[in-house]
Amino acid sequence: MTKLKIANIASGIVSIVIGGFFYFLTFGFPEIETDLLGPDFLPRLYCFLLIFFGLILVIQGVIKKYSDEETGIQRSKTIGYALSSMAIVFLYIIILPYIGFYISTVLAMSALLYFSKIRKPLVLVGVPLGVALFIFIVFEKLLKVQVPMGSLFL
Repeated sequence: MTKLKIANIASGIVSIVIGGFFYFLTFGFPEIETDLLGPDFLPRLYCFLLIFFGLILVIQGVIKKYSDEETGIQRSKTIGYALSSMAIVFLYIIILPYIGFYISTVLAMSALLYFSKIRKPLVLVGVPLGVALFIFIVFEKLLKVQVPMGSLFL
């Protein structure tokens, strides 16, 4: 059994267990009779998706055959990208309270796109700005949800 098969099976099982645990915790949520879906709907949906994708990983680990090229050469690139992505997300979490949601989100998305080998300036700038504008319109204007503005701008 290759290391990638074992990793897929193990991470799939961990995902299923975590999803099941948090799904079980949603039964402790209070019932709100005026709400159509209730406060447990979205967490249960996320738990279901986590369990579903965990099952896919387990099935893929059991069924799929991996070539030596796929498990060797590609792994170093994948690990590098994963570490870069984790570092960007970590920096995003650190700078978000200081420079605010919108600026930090645009910077983080641009960095993630850049590390994904996307070099077109229109995409590197346009996609993060479009996502920030979408979030602004939907959450701030329509749903009246406040996002962190950052302590530097207060």
